[in-house]
Amino acid sequence: MALLTRLSAVLATLLLVTPLEAAAGSREARIFVIRESDGTLRFTNRAPTGGQNAEVFTARSSKGRFIKLRGNSSRKGKYHPDLYNDEILAAADEHQVDPALIKAVIHAESAFNPYAVSPKGAQGLMQLMPSTGRMMGLRNPFSPTSNIRAGTRYLATLLKRFREESHAIAAYNAGEAPVSRYGGIPPYAETRAYVRRVLALKKQYSAAQNG
Repeated sequence: MALLTRLSAVLATLLLVTPLEAAAGSREARIFVIRESDGTLRFTNRAPTGGQNAEVFTARSSKGRFIKLRGNSSRKGKYHPDLYNDEILAAADEHQVDPALIKAVIHAESAFNPYAVSPKGAQGLMQLMPSTGRMMGLRNPFSPTSNIRAGTRYLATLLKRFREESHAIAAYNAGEAPVSRYGGIPPYAETRAYVRRVLALKKQYSAAQNG
């Protein structure tokens, strides 16, 4: 029988299930949260094996709330950038976009939370608005694979249109119209800070993937 539990104030409500129950559950995207013997929390989108219990977090159970995936208080603020490496690399190869840029956008947009929903309605890892998601062929915004693929396709479209990487990043944040109107990064404090942050994160992830 499912048991509601609370790992921490940050993780909020998760549904405790066995691997058998998880396999028999719905097809919606799920994140399995496993506590190792030393207390470390491990996040994975693959169901655990070997009879290991895991807590599963779904879009339905989150009710669309923004919940950052974090560990215990001693690891406050820790992100999980390697969780979706395979999906990011596949999308990067398909759309010819630097995987470090994709990872930087995900970091800045959702902190690697696949169920993030912004006050304006942007959804999932790459925080796509429903209208943009539809244009990019996105059906399930809370599916990590689908969201990354659609978000990367949108990034590729922006890079092709604006050519300058910083302009494409600005358009991802502020929309294409302001970037076209101003001929570059619009004079919005939020957008300029966003571009700086994404470029800084891209530099970090580039160093990590080449190091």
